[in-house]
Amino acid sequence: MVNIVMRESLIRIGCTLFLAFSLLPPLLLAQELDDTDANDSTTVKLERPSAPVVSPLPVDANAPSAIAVDAPTATSNSQASSDLTNIRVLNNEVEQWLGKLAQAVNELEYSGLVTFEHAGLLETLQVVRAVRGGEQVERVRYLSGAPRELISYGSGGHCAYDASPSIRATLLNAAGQQQVQRAYQFILRGKERIADRESVVIEARPRDRYRLGLVVSLDRETGLPLKSMLVSTQGRVLERYQFVQLDLSPVKDSALQAVSSHARRIDNRNGCDTSQSRWQVRWLPEGFRVVFVKPLPDGDMMVFSDGLGVFTVFVQRLGPELEDFKGRAIRGATVAYMDRMEVKGVPYTVTVVGEIPDATARRVASSIVEKG
Repeated sequence: MVNIVMRESLIRIGCTLFLAFSLLPPLLLAQELDDTDANDSTTVKLERPSAPVVSPLPVDANAPSAIAVDAPTATSNSQASSDLTNIRVLNNEVEQWLGKLAQAVNELEYSGLVTFEHAGLLETLQVVRAVRGGEQVERVRYLSGAPRELISYGSGGHCAYDASPSIRATLLNAAGQQQVQRAYQFILRGKERIADRESVVIEARPRDRYRLGLVVSLDRETGLPLKSMLVSTQGRVLERYQFVQLDLSPVKDSALQAVSSHARRIDNRNGCDTSQSRWQVRWLPEGFRVVFVKPLPDGDMMVFSDGLGVFTVFVQRLGPELEDFKGRAIRGATVAYMDRMEVKGVPYTVTVVGEIPDATARRVASSIVEKG
C-alpha cells in the first residue's frame, strides 16, 4: 500500500484508451484466475461474510484467531449485550488503526525496497517518499524488468482514484466506515512480522461477488501499510505489495531526483474535473459512484469507486481499425473488458478497466446507454 505503489496502473487518472488496447491482445485467453487450486499457497479462503466469521489467512502462525467486525447472532440477552459491547470495541479499534494509517500515508517520509507480485511476475521497486510544502512527492524506480522510473507530485486529494494501495487506504479513511461497510466487512486478522517490524493485519472482505477483497498489514508503530494483497472472489491472491526493507529517516531532496533517463513525471496536484458525460451506467455494484469524468477527443472517460475498489469506463467512437476488436484480458488483479454498441447508427467501443472481477466488468459494460 501506501505509495509502495508505484505501479503504473491502467486506471490512473489521465490514462488513455490506448493503454487498455495495448493490454488486451496478448491476454485474451487468460483463464487462470478462474481456476483456484485448493492446495495453492496463494489461495485465501474468503467467503461471503456471515457473522461470526473465522477463516484462515496466510499470516503469522502465532497470530490469534480472526475476529469478525460484524453483528453476531444473539443466543440470550446477556450474551447479545456482551457481543455488542465486543463489537463496539473492535469497531473502535479498527477505526483507530485506519486513522493511524491515514496519518501515516499523509505525513510520513520514508524510503525502502518493495516487492510487487502479480500475474506470475515478481518485481522489485525502490520507493522514496517525502513531503515538501505540504505536498507529497514520491519517486519509484523499478529495479527489475524494463527500466522504469516514476516521479509523482501531490496526492490528488479525493480525486486521485488510481486504485493504488495507498490511495485506496486514504479513500477508505476519508469515506468513513459506515459508507464502506455497506460493501465490506472489516476483520482484525491478528499480527505478522514484515521487514523486521511488527504489524497488525486487517481484512476488508466484500459482502458480494462484485468486488475484490483487500488484506493490509499495518506497522504497529506508525500505521504505515507494510503489505497489501488484493484477493479474488475465489480467494486467490491476485496482487501483493510488500516492503522488504524500510527506512523511516527524513528524506533528502537529492533522493527525490531522477536517477535515470527513463523517468516519467506525473502531477496530481490539480483539482477534480467536473465535466458531465453523455453516457449513463444503468447498473453498478452497491456503493460504487462516479468520482471523475474526463472528456476525450472522441468520447468520455468515467471513473467509479466504492471507497476501496476502482474501475474506469471508456466510451469512444469506434474507428475502422477496431471494428472487429472485442474481448477481455486479465493481468494480475486488473481486468480489461471491451465490447461494442451502436447509437443512432454510429458504432462505439465500451471498455471497462479496473481491479474488479471479470463478471462485474462485463455487466457494467453491457449496461451503458446514452442519456436521454
